[in-house]
Amino acid sequence: MKSNFLKPILPTFVMLLAVGLAFANNNSSDSDPDYYDDPLVPGIQVISEGVDCPTTGENPCLYEGFQVYDDMGLTVEKRYNQ
Repeated sequence: MKSNFLKPILPTFVMLLAVGLAFANNNSSDSDPDYYDDPLVPGIQVISEGVDCPTTGENPCLYEGFQVYDDMGLTVEKRYNQ
């Protein structure tokens, strides 16, 4: 009885598990948000799609003319090398 029950159910379970795991990844296709401070707009502005700049380098990374930061406290500047 067990054998007859497992034979059709097991492949179905494996297929459902494979489909479920195909979508359960930790890949962050959207970047982490970045932040900047526009003095004419109250509060910290969020760049939800993020900016493709590292936190190391010589030149400041700018968004609409304002320095981009990696954290909401505006302490980690984003910079790049040319």
